[in-house]
Amino acid sequence: MSKKFIISETQYNFLIEDYQIRLRRRLSKDNIEPFIRNAELDFPTLCDDFGDEFDYADNVIRIAIDDFLTKDEDFVDSLGDDYDDVYSYVTDVVKDWFGEYLFEIYRMTCPEEDYN
Repeated sequence: MSKKFIISETQYNFLIEDYQIRLRRRLSKDNIEPFIRNAELDFPTLCDDFGDEFDYADNVIRIAIDDFLTKDEDFVDSLGDDYDDVYSYVTDVVKDWFGEYLFEIYRMTCPEEDYN
């Protein structure tokens, strides 16, 4: 015997939501921040590893976004051919949120003569 369930329109929409809705729901500064902090730990010798603050920030953001997007394998699979576009969009957003912060970390950590 098959069972039937009655669900609301909101529940139905949640079940069939596309990746854009899932991304909007997941992509927030608070949700990305732990990934940024974790990526920063990957570079304990940032003054030796990078020539300037831009290179440092790009690498931290790249790792954070990779970890953020691949945390949910079903989400990544749902992106299909749109992965590069989503990655680019998320990169732009995260740079706006954390770019200056990461620049300052590099500038405060590395003496000026080391990165000019």
